[in-house]
Amino acid sequence: MDLDHFATARPYAPEPRFLWPGGKRCAVMLCFDVDGETTALSDDLALEVRLTTMSQCAYGPRVGVPRLLGLLEHLAVPATFFIPSWIVERHPRMTAAVREAGHEIGAHGHLHEKLATLSPEEEAAVLDRSIDILTRHLGHAPAGYRAPWFEINPGTADLLVSRGFVYNASMMSDDVPFIHPNGLVEIPGQWMLEDWEQFAFNADPAWGAVPEDCDKVFRLWWREFEAMRLFGCCFVLTLHPWLSGRPSRVQLLERLLSGILATGDAWIATGSEIARWVTENPAARREIDFDALPA
Repeated sequence: MDLDHFATARPYAPEPRFLWPGGKRCAVMLCFDVDGETTALSDDLALEVRLTTMSQCAYGPRVGVPRLLGLLEHLAVPATFFIPSWIVERHPRMTAAVREAGHEIGAHGHLHEKLATLSPEEEAAVLDRSIDILTRHLGHAPAGYRAPWFEINPGTADLLVSRGFVYNASMMSDDVPFIHPNGLVEIPGQWMLEDWEQFAFNADPAWGAVPEDCDKVFRLWWREFEAMRLFGCCFVLTLHPWLSGRPSRVQLLERLLSGILATGDAWIATGSEIARWVTENPAARREIDFDALPA
């Protein structure tokens, strides 16, 4: 093999998948799923009496969110918080702090219900309950939705539109936003850019695996950001404050966001801001032309 080829070959530089505001090379959506105690309760309501398990989950809204809000203020970056309405009611001061800091709050179920276990009628009832609670605490209805466990049902998109939602952030079929046939904007994510797979652990009931080293996770996420920036994608990072609100992981996030900001060409935006850009600029999306691919 001629190794000199690898030293001189021109790097692959494709056309960007999306045209972002101000000539930015990529978009970044920083998401916090504040599941808190619903992490355990959605698994089994009987876990309410397992105080250590519940306290680990409660760390998120009680300690993790305030610490993360401080970091976001320090870096002057916006974020989108998806909060189950049970958590909104249980932690109203936390919810108010997120709102008053200027971040977006989206719907995320009531008790972090798995939609696949619900009938269409039950799913609608849960959504209506969460909208009502969020509206009372925020002063307006939420514009964005993230399904618990990222999993939606065949009728979810139509249900969201019928309830006035502008965007969904639950699917994984692309790495740039797209528009559903009913007009709902989808901002896709991926499991690799999720902290549960990296840091989640609980002994009993058993969750996750052995937590990863922060340096390894930084390399994983930074490498994906670099590549998505090259390809003109939308980098959607999903974090849970009971995991990523721990001190070393807040430092990991600071290191990652500082690097993203230093590029000068990444657009860090809320879900609503991205959805607005998508709907107002339909030509920004570069559709894949299979006919143009090499034979």
